[in-house]
Amino acid sequence: MPIKTIITANIAEAFEPSIEKIASATDREARVQIEHNLCDRTLLWEGDDKIVITPYPIDQGLFEHNRRTLGYENISNLSPHAVNVSLSDAILEDRQLFQQLVDIIRANPGITLSPYCVTEKFLALVETLKKEGLDFIVPERPAKYGDWLVTYLDSKVGSRVEIGKIDNPQIAIPESIPCRTKDEALRVATWFFSRRRSCVLKANFGESGWGLLMLRREQFKNTRQLIKYINHEFESTPIWNDDLILVEELIESQRDSEAYSPSSELLVSDRNTVITYLCNQEIGSNGTFLGVAIGRGIMKEDLATQIREISTRIGNRFRLLGYRGFFDIDFVTSGNGIPYPIETNMRRTGGTHVFDATKFLIGDNWENNCYALSSDDFEYGNINLSTPDILARLHDILYPIQGQREGVVVSIVNRRQPKIGFIIIGEDREKALEIYKKLLNTFGLQNR
Repeated sequence: MPIKTIITANIAEAFEPSIEKIASATDREARVQIEHNLCDRTLLWEGDDKIVITPYPIDQGLFEHNRRTLGYENISNLSPHAVNVSLSDAILEDRQLFQQLVDIIRANPGITLSPYCVTEKFLALVETLKKEGLDFIVPERPAKYGDWLVTYLDSKVGSRVEIGKIDNPQIAIPESIPCRTKDEALRVATWFFSRRRSCVLKANFGESGWGLLMLRREQFKNTRQLIKYINHEFESTPIWNDDLILVEELIESQRDSEAYSPSSELLVSDRNTVITYLCNQEIGSNGTFLGVAIGRGIMKEDLATQIREISTRIGNRFRLLGYRGFFDIDFVTSGNGIPYPIETNMRRTGGTHVFDATKFLIGDNWENNCYALSSDDFEYGNINLSTPDILARLHDILYPIQGQREGVVVSIVNRRQPKIGFIIIGEDREKALEIYKKLLNTFGLQNR
């Protein structure tokens, strides 16, 4: 059967510049593994008729289970014999895997190459494949001479600059000041504090809460305490080194309100800008990204309409510049209900596999027919369980429960820690939460 897509799960590679700043080899390796451990979920991207290249082979038990559960008929998983941070480098260095890739493309002319993120190293892989005279497309590569846009728009400063150029009163953005040094960022944060305003510090290429420092005015008695706290964070986290820092006013949201931290994902092509889905982000108290909720009733329609309008305008601005491919926009909804776009992430995101799997299982009208919850980092205990044991424990609530279109799809099995990723699909929020409680019970976590 023909293959339509080759997916490259180069997640760690997307953050290589930040990872390389970590001085400790042990800490650096730990960060790489955090990113590599997310690659199981890439099996759920793009539906059927695909080959997924991951840093390590997807656990065979999970692969076969999800192949059957989702009804995939034509999928394969390939991996290099060795990998460090860059999957693209590893593919080029593994001559056998590279030749497999060449043979697959040659046998499927016009095939799509689709990465997690368009990086310089992924583009080097693309150029090497082109030298083989192969017929393939990379629709997520920016327009000619626009490869720099991925890094620029993925930066906190770059996205803020470009969003600020959009002339539309609907788009409210926080007051923000780009800083060239840590010392400058410290002075700006003190300036906010002196005016009795909270602020947030953002490393220019931070991700998923790494390189995010929230400074609420009421937490500090005086500027001396504030400065001490910031300096400690700067010294303990290398992501702040040798890069721009964005200091912006902190938009407080009501954490008990609906959609206090919504997000939209878009796909920009030569033809148009399409919003693939809206979601609520599940955010921890320290700003760490935990997972998403998509589908029926995730937010009121008037808020959804505002977010769609703002997202489309931003997407069209980026498209005009020449950006192509996936990206998402993170919002914060203020206490008076105004959505503020606070950053963009120029790649697939933590909700892409949730959307792809849900749409594949439920159909094109998924948004009105279900509610889906996800987590990529669910700690189920103190001891690692094998994939068969995990699936056995979840047997009664695995998708599809008694043939119905609801239940748990296991998306990740962590190789090193007792953690899994999952998607829970229910007909509505109440049903999804009911299944989640059953999941907790299966691991003896009723009190969580």
